Amino acid sequence: MSKQWAAVVLVLIQLHCCDCCPDLCQCFSAAKVVCSDESMTALPLNISAQVRELIVVASGVTLLDGRSFRENLTLTKLVVLNSLVKKISHDAFNRLLELQELEISGNYYWLTFEVQTFRSLANLTRLLLNNNKISALDAGIFNSLHKLEALQLRGNGLSYLPRLLFHRLHKLQELDLSFNHISSVSADVFQNNSLLRALSLQANTISQLPDGIFTRLDHLEELNLRSNLISNLSAETFPSGLRKLILKKNALVQLPHTIFHKLHHITYLDLSQNQLSGVPSDLFQNLISLKKLDLSENRITALPGSVFNGLFSIKAIHLQKNKLSSLEANLLKDQHDIEQLYLSMNSLQSIPQGFFDDLDFQCVVQLHGNPWRCDCGLQYFFDWLRYNERNVEDLTRVYCEAPEVIRGHRLVSVDKEQLVCGKNSSSELQGSSVPNVTEIPVDGDDEDGGGI
Repeated sequence: MSKQWAAVVLVLIQLHCCDCCPDLCQCFSAAKVVCSDESMTALPLNISAQVRELIVVASGVTLLDGRSFRENLTLTKLVVLNSLVKKISHDAFNRLLELQELEISGNYYWLTFEVQTFRSLANLTRLLLNNNKISALDAGIFNSLHKLEALQLRGNGLSYLPRLLFHRLHKLQELDLSFNHISSVSADVFQNNSLLRALSLQANTISQLPDGIFTRLDHLEELNLRSNLISNLSAETFPSGLRKLILKKNALVQLPHTIFHKLHHITYLDLSQNQLSGVPSDLFQNLISLKKLDLSENRITALPGSVFNGLFSIKAIHLQKNKLSSLEANLLKDQHDIEQLYLSMNSLQSIPQGFFDDLDFQCVVQLHGNPWRCDCGLQYFFDWLRYNERNVEDLTRVYCEAPEVIRGHRLVSVDKEQLVCGKNSSSELQGSSVPNVTEIPVDGDDEDGGGI
């Protein structure tokens, strides 16, 4: 009998919650309210004291102040998305002492804060202020957020970070500053954030990183510096605990040969879309945990035969869209378990004898877009293809560039008897310039190569 009464009471509670749901809102449970209407110019005042989550989407709310939350003091999560908020006053959140997560993102207007805006939110663990066109922040605005673990300021108009902006955030683990206009950062801006695990500075205009900027970040596992203007790095730039480092799309011309030597735990390293013309032979020494290495879209003309020595855990090496004209036969001697090898869109004419012998039969290889010289020097490669053609991605786009008699032929359509060398073939090879191969666009090509 008690179970039946409990069921009846539950139904009555649900009906009551539906009856008292504020206008322009939906109450999915007694604890969660979602409001979405452009005609809503202020937050509803008749929200039940049982509500813990209030989500406001695409509203006409322009101001958050002390009157916005007069009736509800027990919210733990507040989200205001894609609204018209222009200003948040210093007393807006004074009554929300239990708030743990606050997101105000996607506002059309320039959003301004007063320095005391967050002073009452001592229990806040997540603060998301993305895509709001915030142009500046006062140095003390986050000083009261002693429990904050995640701070996102993605997609704003920030050009400057006050030196003490994050100094009171001792428990911060995630910081996203991507897609702003930050051109420089001070050496000690992160010095009190030793618990940081993920830091993103992607898509800013940083040209130089000061020495020691990441020195105290002993717990940092993921660092994203993609799409900046960084042209050089010092040897001691990165903390030893990194697992993921993204330097894609910068202006790096060369790297100190010891810059990665302490990164024993790193599994993902992206150096693509830079201006590297060469790689020191010991650059990747000690990277015993590395699983993916991306060197694509640089200007690399040659690789030392020992450059990948010791990379026993590697699963993917991306070298496409460089200027490689030849490969050392022992380049992959330690990469028995590699799953991806991308060599497309280079200047390769042949493959050295034994080059693929150490590769696992499951490895996927890209070789299209190279000016292959289909003569006797390609017989090793040709024989390997006969048994491994299913491992070569886009094999039908692998064309012969020379000799002239089979120029433009797909390699898979050539007979082995045609791979011959005339008495002048060697001098031809050394004395002639090899024309660039024009790649035929194929629907579905991914310029970034997929993938962080």
